[in-house]
Amino acid sequence: MLNYYVDPGQGFIFSQNLSFLWGILLGMGAGLAAFFRFFVRSPREKFFGAAVIVLLFILGGVSMRHNKNIRHKKVVVIGVDALDPALLEEFIAGNMLPNLARLAAEGAYSRLETTVPSESVVAWTSFSTGLRPGGHGIFDFVMRREGARGHGLYLSLNEVQNKSGRPAVSRCNKGRFFWEVLSDRRIYNEVYFCPNTFPPGRLHGRIISGMGVPDITGTNGRSFFYTSERPKVETGDDRCRVVNVDIVFGKAAAWIYGPLLSSAGNERPENARIPMTIEIDAAKQTAVLRFQGKTVILRKGEWSSWQKVSFSLGGLRKGKGIIRFYLKSVAPSLGLYATPVNFDPAAPLFPISYPADFSRELAAASGMFYTQGMPADTWALSEGKLEESEFLSMIDRIFAERRNILENRLRRFREGMFFFYLDTLDSVQHMFWRYRDGRAFPSGTLSGRKDVILEYYRKIDELLGEVMRHSDEDTVIMVLSDHGFTSFRKAVDLNRWLSDNGYLYFKDGIRDGGEFFSGIDWSRSRAYAMGFGGIYLNKTGREYYGIVRPEDCRALVKEISRKLRGLKDPASGEAVVSNVYEGNEVFSGPCRPASPDLYAGFAAGYRGSWQTALGGVSGEVIRENDKKWSGDHIVDPAIVPGVLLVNKKVRLEAPSIIDIAPTVLGLLGVDIPAEMPGKVLFKGSNILDASP
Repeated sequence: MLNYYVDPGQGFIFSQNLSFLWGILLGMGAGLAAFFRFFVRSPREKFFGAAVIVLLFILGGVSMRHNKNIRHKKVVVIGVDALDPALLEEFIAGNMLPNLARLAAEGAYSRLETTVPSESVVAWTSFSTGLRPGGHGIFDFVMRREGARGHGLYLSLNEVQNKSGRPAVSRCNKGRFFWEVLSDRRIYNEVYFCPNTFPPGRLHGRIISGMGVPDITGTNGRSFFYTSERPKVETGDDRCRVVNVDIVFGKAAAWIYGPLLSSAGNERPENARIPMTIEIDAAKQTAVLRFQGKTVILRKGEWSSWQKVSFSLGGLRKGKGIIRFYLKSVAPSLGLYATPVNFDPAAPLFPISYPADFSRELAAASGMFYTQGMPADTWALSEGKLEESEFLSMIDRIFAERRNILENRLRRFREGMFFFYLDTLDSVQHMFWRYRDGRAFPSGTLSGRKDVILEYYRKIDELLGEVMRHSDEDTVIMVLSDHGFTSFRKAVDLNRWLSDNGYLYFKDGIRDGGEFFSGIDWSRSRAYAMGFGGIYLNKTGREYYGIVRPEDCRALVKEISRKLRGLKDPASGEAVVSNVYEGNEVFSGPCRPASPDLYAGFAAGYRGSWQTALGGVSGEVIRENDKKWSGDHIVDPAIVPGVLLVNKKVRLEAPSIIDIAPTVLGLLGVDIPAEMPGKVLFKGSNILDASP
């Protein structure tokens, strides 16, 4: 690696990491000294030779003296998804988080402005690019294709296209990661599990992709639940696929499902499959699984280790994955949970790391791990396939894998930028916020789990303590979150509201619309909603069936915004919407044409409905949320800021998540790209001089 250091006082440029060259020069100098001693007799020759030797020693000495100081400093950034400032401050005040308390007291702490909208995929993309959504083009988890019939809804994590008969994956993000800017300057980076980084790009260092990496079936996580309980129906529509089995003389035949196989004509593609035998011993409360020459013995309440599987994809092609099982029950009926089949990090179908073999290296050094970008199976808990304690045991295993990788790699890290992402708090708070909320939800009571969220804040605190202990005094540590958290008590169907207010119409005889805008009469509809708060005008020249003329757009935006601000919950009289953001004001940038025309910033306790997200329309505007998914952050971004902690005394004045990228670049002495609108919060030269 070749880097350069410019001495600001002298203007000299010294090569870094070239000590081996100075060793050669010094060796040459010693050889020259011996040569002059024995073979050179002229005083002038002796003087000239001595001058050369002295110059070599001076240059060598300068290089060695500066070599220690000119190494790029270490900047360690820990991204903790959904670390909430209100909870953090409460727990620190209660002396429950000693390491985070010390970090805030000895360094600096501030709340951190998030993005509009306050969604993880949007906020982390702004973190990684230093751009607002209008700059990188990610506005929601669910986005639409301009001009497409039916609007062509897709997930913004990545796109899969069929090129020459083979699938090709590309990122939807139009921005450039800040570690690519560092790589241009040959500054070393390590990036772990950052959302929206699949497929991974090239960089000077190592990266393993995070949120956006699918399971082997191409979804964001499709688990399996094998059961002998009646009714005997195999379902394929839920996020957790239920597979019914018949137990005959203590044995059952089943399948492990893998990638979709290509099909001819109009035939529906089928999954590649591996046969599996399940042997039950009700007396011992055990199950024995046999597949591909493997034997896995499980007791009730026990998880298996990761098991490697290999699917035939036709010809000599193989799809290799890893799967883990949990035996929920044996009698009176079998209940066997299986994780989604993750890519085998030693041989993934698509590269999930750079260099491509780094995922294999990581697994060899730290053990097998979830490669799926969103590993916590919240749907299994929501759909009753796992109980709360079983779900938390899954979370603990994911966290242990991540912790092992973090500690293993951080010990080896010497210079440059190191980023590590943890999603534990986000998953736990989504599913257990009702215990913090203090209101009983129809799906359960409030007993027994009041402190479960605190338990995981403590786990994060303990891990950060290890990070701090393994860092020297020159290391800059930054801990940040993308957003905070709040309650999700009621779901709001924006499409139903648009319909009730004369902006969205159905075809004759239809009252409720299905997903993907089925049943909508576009010849009369002026606006529609999709995603988790975005409202779009049905514009001519942009939408396939557009009817709203450009000159009418501004007045229509103002009208919808005014009415939406007045939306009240009829049950309580509370305002449902805290703020309405107009697209031309908050989504400026080259990607602005793809953004929502309005964004509804919901009040605490309210969130866009699941139906709205996929272009559906339910029967009522506001309904009780009866799911265990009881906490959320997709509300008015002003309600759910993130946090920023730094281990140095610096002044943090109204920091935003878009400030992190330019700040890291500034710490490592790199010029800030003109397209980054954020500010440098502090630089290496003023870390110790600024007031807290």
